[in-house]
Amino acid sequence: MPMKLSVVIPVYNGENFIKRAYQSVKAQNLEAIDYEIIFIDNNSTDNSAGLIQELLETDSKVKLFVQPKQGEAHARNKGIEKAQGEYLHQLDVDDELYPKALNRMIDVLDKYPEVEAVVGRMVKSNEDLFNTVKPRDETHAVTFKEKPYLGLKWFLDLSSVVGEAAFMHRKSVFEKIGIYNTHISMGTDTALDIKLGMLCNVAYIDTYIYLYFKHFDSITSESKRKINQVHHLWSRTIEADLPLYYEHNLDEEYKVHLFNQVFNTMGKIIYYSDNFAERYMAFKKIPSQVSPLRVAFRIKLYLIVLVFLPIEILLKLYLYYLSKAYVQKHISEF
Repeated sequence: MPMKLSVVIPVYNGENFIKRAYQSVKAQNLEAIDYEIIFIDNNSTDNSAGLIQELLETDSKVKLFVQPKQGEAHARNKGIEKAQGEYLHQLDVDDELYPKALNRMIDVLDKYPEVEAVVGRMVKSNEDLFNTVKPRDETHAVTFKEKPYLGLKWFLDLSSVVGEAAFMHRKSVFEKIGIYNTHISMGTDTALDIKLGMLCNVAYIDTYIYLYFKHFDSITSESKRKINQVHHLWSRTIEADLPLYYEHNLDEEYKVHLFNQVFNTMGKIIYYSDNFAERYMAFKKIPSQVSPLRVAFRIKLYLIVLVFLPIEILLKLYLYYLSKAYVQKHISEF
């Protein structure tokens, strides 16, 4: 019989969490199925590889592969490549699974072959699982979300995205939707989740699957965080969201939100650039970045104004009046 489950754990300098992540998987009581735990070492400079090697020597379920190309997407893709299981679950090394979580998701995929993935809930905490109070509102009910319900939900409201460890995929789904986009600066998992929800039928289980460990943030100013968010959103927009629209016949609601996002972020990417040279370079890149979408002369004209005059009131006029009105008037042409 083929292997049932592959649990993929990407690791970058995770020596403080490796044994905890391993125990979290072992505590799932998966003895009734054939499974594997795949660690992907992504150029760790600490003792991560040594600790995984120790686990490998005592547990035949454990496997270790190295991904020399740096980045979350590269590491996840290596895990997909090496996984032998019919189902695939991805657990970040610093997160923890709640008891029976994997078995519950396996049961859903076993029972409903038309479902291509199942997703549950997460808890965020600065503490580990043992020291975090788990909410008591889960029902374990399973509901079915036909495409593009969840894709639209996640696209329209990023706060509803729950992280890769809340999912279990059929490995075959990656042949349909592709793997993680290595060109996105951050949020490659969000981009894939949106694509999954737009193109595939996904079951939702009202169960807490994992605890997302929140590291204490370094001291970063609010303005710096805003700038980073804009650049990450622009990267995802041009590398994932826009190509997804052109490659597939997608929902009208996705289309309207997408092009509002595209034109709004054009203004923001210029406004939030550090200096004139960077603003001008951002302006020059936009037409090729959004191709085959044509950027109208009136939009270009206002964007060049922002290059020379990065004033907040001018950005607001662009976002709330010019960009919005332009998309509303020309949406049928996109």
